[in-house]
Amino acid sequence: MKKISSLEYNTLIWFLTRATFIEITAELLLNKAHQDSWISILLGIIIGIIPFTLYTYLKNKYPDKNILTVNKEMGKLGTFLNIILIAGTFIFALCSLWIVTNFIDSQYLYKTPKFMIIIIIILPVIYAITKDFHIFSKVSLIMFFTSLFFIIIILTGLVGNVNIDNIKPILNNSPNNILYGTFCFIGFNILPLFLLNLIPKEKINNYKIRNSFIFYLISALSLLNVMFLTISIFGIHLSELYNYPSFHLLKRVSVLDIIDRVESILSLEWFLALFVQIMITLYFIKEAIKITFKPKEKTNNIIITIVCLILATLSYIIFQTKGTEIAYFKNILIYLLYFVYFIIPLIIFIKSLKKT
Repeated sequence: MKKISSLEYNTLIWFLTRATFIEITAELLLNKAHQDSWISILLGIIIGIIPFTLYTYLKNKYPDKNILTVNKEMGKLGTFLNIILIAGTFIFALCSLWIVTNFIDSQYLYKTPKFMIIIIIILPVIYAITKDFHIFSKVSLIMFFTSLFFIIIILTGLVGNVNIDNIKPILNNSPNNILYGTFCFIGFNILPLFLLNLIPKEKINNYKIRNSFIFYLISALSLLNVMFLTISIFGIHLSELYNYPSFHLLKRVSVLDIIDRVESILSLEWFLALFVQIMITLYFIKEAIKITFKPKEKTNNIIITIVCLILATLSYIIFQTKGTEIAYFKNILIYLLYFVYFIIPLIIFIKSLKKT
């Protein structure tokens, strides 16, 4: 793996934090915490410092190794942990592919067969992950500045529509509902940052914890801003009625009061985040297979290509109806993410302490 810049690495934090918010997390928060959803996010940002610190500790503890190599050196236990990480990350990639496919299908290409959408997405992913990591880290950097440009337009077009009365009354829901929203936010938008432990510290030029933490705060607070704008502009009842309420919020944006209907362009910012997330998950699987089972480079590229095609096929077969997927995310994936991206790093952390 060639070295990447600190800014390229930090843009990956930005995208992984934001990837699933508009399509999954926002709906879960609004249905559970209602107008207190922004409080759930605020608590999630604070509590999310715990897993962020855990991931940072492991990166500093083993500066010349990625997390998969660290596991491999544990012997059979490490191999077992790597296999769990491969399986869990594959399921996460499968769900991420469904999220972006369903979003594009429902909002843009509703007359296009879903399998065609999946193929269009997966082909550039296959090309990217068969190359070195620094290639799509540079792509991520370009996408980051594009996203910032879109966000500036969105904020400029929406700030005048804010109605503070729509977020009242505050703390109108039970603490359990607010905490469940926090649980979902951390699971879907903070824990995926574990995937970046694939990149050893020594492979990041001028890596500084402070800069990464600032990017963590900025990206998480940007999601707090999205939720605040959604509720304060639409109100809680209209927000709960919409499918993808934050997307429909973009319909209120106009450029200089001249150009309207720009939501299709502005929502590309969310698509870019999901695209980056899918690439990172599959690259993580590729490296995990390479380190755990030691195939040759060419063979490994063939294996990951087959994995991508299986992923595309399963995404089309499994997710055929709307509605049941939300229950799937609530009841299965959220717990899987906590087990794979928090419990396993915690086990590695404990083992590292014993070794010390």
